[in-house]
Formats: sequence, C-alpha cells, structure tokens
Amino acid sequence: MKRILVKMLTRALLLGTLPMSAAADATLQMSDLVALQRWLVQADTTMAAPEYADRNADGVLDTIDVTRMKRELLASETTVGRVISVTNIEELFLAVRSAQPGDRIEIAPGTYDYTVYQGAQKIDTAAEGTADAPITLTAADPSNPPILTGTDESNGYVLQITGDYWIVENIHFTKSQKGVVFDNSNHSILRNCEVSFTGSEGVALRDGSSYCLVQNCNIHDIGTVTPGYGEGVYIGSSVTVSGFAYGCDYNTVDGCTFKNVAAEHVDVKEYTTGTKVFGCTFYGDGMTGANFAGSFIDIAGDACAVYDNVGYRNGNSNIVAAFEIHEQVDGWGYDCVFTDNTLYMEQPYGAVDTDRRMYVIDGWFASFSVKNNMVDYGAGLVEANSWEYYNSDYVTYLE
Repeated sequence: MKRILVKMLTRALLLGTLPMSAAADATLQMSDLVALQRWLVQADTTMAAPEYADRNADGVLDTIDVTRMKRELLASETTVGRVISVTNIEELFLAVRSAQPGDRIEIAPGTYDYTVYQGAQKIDTAAEGTADAPITLTAADPSNPPILTGTDESNGYVLQITGDYWIVENIHFTKSQKGVVFDNSNHSILRNCEVSFTGSEGVALRDGSSYCLVQNCNIHDIGTVTPGYGEGVYIGSSVTVSGFAYGCDYNTVDGCTFKNVAAEHVDVKEYTTGTKVFGCTFYGDGMTGANFAGSFIDIAGDACAVYDNVGYRNGNSNIVAAFEIHEQVDGWGYDCVFTDNTLYMEQPYGAVDTDRRMYVIDGWFASFSVKNNMVDYGAGLVEANSWEYYNSDYVTYLE
C-alpha cells in the first residue's frame, strides 16, 4: 500500500497534477505530523492527502518530511500563542514535548492511556514557558475533563514537567505510581484537577521546584501500593534521598480536598522554605500510619504558613495530631505559623497510645506561632489557646 501510494504521489507530482508548493500553501497542524508518523510505521494506515505531507515536494514520504514538519512547527510564527487541539495520545505527547511559550494545549474529552505510546512510562516534557507566556495544558471542555491514565499503580508517572511556567488545569490524572510531578519546574500551576489511585504520591513538587501552586484539586485514593509513601502533596525530598535539589521554596497548596490518602495529606520536607497551605479540607479516612504518617500535615521545613484549613479525624486511630513538626536536619523545622485552622479530633488523647495528647501541633523542639485555632475533642469546638494543645515550650501566641 505504501509503495503504491508513494508511486502515485511521485507520478502525480511529475505530471503536474499536484502543486509543488502544496506544503507551503496550507497551514500545518500537529495532527498532520501525527498522521505522517503513523503512516510511516503502520502498514494498515492510509493518508487522506499524501501530497500535503510531502514537505520538500520530492514525491516521496519519508523521515525527511517528518523532520521538516517538526522544524516548521517549531519555527513558524504561528506556533507562538497557538491553540493546539489534542484528540489522541500521540497528539498529546507531541504537543507537550514541542510546546512553545504561550501555547494552549486543549485535550478533548476521553481517556488517554500513556502506556500505549511507544512503551512510555510517563507523559513528560522539558518545554519552557515564560512569565508573560506560560504554556497551558487544559481540557477542551472543563465540564467533561479528559482522563490521563496509566495501567499500573506500581509504576510510572502520569505527567512529569521539568520546564518552568506551566499551567495544568481541568484534567483527571489516575492509575500510576505518581500522579503529577514537577521536577525543577518553577512558577508552575496545577489547578482544578483530580488526582486519584496512585501507588505512592499524588502530586510531587521536587528537585528545586519553587514558586509553584497546587490549587482547588481533588486528591484521593493515594498510596494504594506503598502507603508509607502515599502523600497527597509532597514538597521537596527527604535528606535520605540523593539526586535531587532539596530547596523547593515558596510553594503553595490552596483550597484542595484530600480523602483516602494513606500518608500525610501534605508533607513539607527539610531544606524547604516558605510553604503555604491554606483553605484545604482534610479527611482522615484512609491514613494508615505507615512510615510514621500520623497527621494531616507533616513539616520539616522552615517558615511555613498553615491557615484556614479544616481537618476531620473521622475516627482514624492512626492520626495522633493535627499537624506535626519534625527536625529531620539540625536547624530546620522552625518559625512556622498556624492560624485559623479548625480541627475535629474527637478525643483529647490518642486512640492507640492513650497517654499521648491529641495535640493540634506536635513539635516539641520547634518555635512556632499560633492564633485562632479551634479544636473539637468530642464536646464541641474550643479555642486552642494554651499549652495543652501544643507540644512545645517555644510557642508564641499571636494577638
């Protein structure tokens, strides 16, 4: 079939029935590149307009035309600020990997399994946006979000971004070891997304990723394979892990909902500074206590601000405090501020260790500040305004 089509194309060009400038006369789309690549590698495909794919007008369709298409897509002025429509997994990979500043990649409703694309272990891109022209990856129809998925909750990432200034919104990520990973990605945003059924972390801001925002996301059923590493949002890296830049600074988690998360809902690692967590709702259902996970938020970084959150213990005996601070590295885990949080802890002492108080903040070594935190130990909400709610001798009560 391909030999016949190439011969027909060659003959048509020689007879002059196809314009030699056909490639230059039309507007190149990402779908054209996908169609040509499919045609070259799959014997059972056909092309509706083979003359259009012949970018150098030599009468032959080959990898030279693929290369020319890629160069045209990258070099053309129309690639800046374009809207790219994606309807299948091949188009999605090509769109994110070749994205340029200002691009808006719109994914049609449907399910996109990244594992069927050339044996991929993740959807990944190193493309970079800019402050004035971020790259947006979004749903074509926000009321019907596309589902980006793997097939095994033990392996792979659904999406890994290593470039700056991305906006990812209105997408459902599911069925992989990790959901969304920002590695060395600064000023990027994940918002209005759903992340579910991951073997370990749901969202990771890692390898120096700073000034990122996770906003209004529904994060649930996380840590299904390795519950001790099943954090909802994981910021930074443990000092015990090498190969990543530890300083992931000034990141924000805003307005997210967490449920059936096996480890901490937000885990802020050592060597990070300035994390904000606010407006979130934590449901304790599903927290396993594995790997010492026993609180909604675990903090080992400096100068975190935790405010306007609501937490429900929901009878989970593995939860031993609302928030915990740990000194994983000398000098880290200090100067955090906790204000206007409302915690439904249901009892004043732990369910497993009945001598351990159910502290609002357990951080015995740390200096931190508090104001207007409310806690319910089973008899209604009261203001947590004295030592019995905080396990530290270095608490500042703000006015």
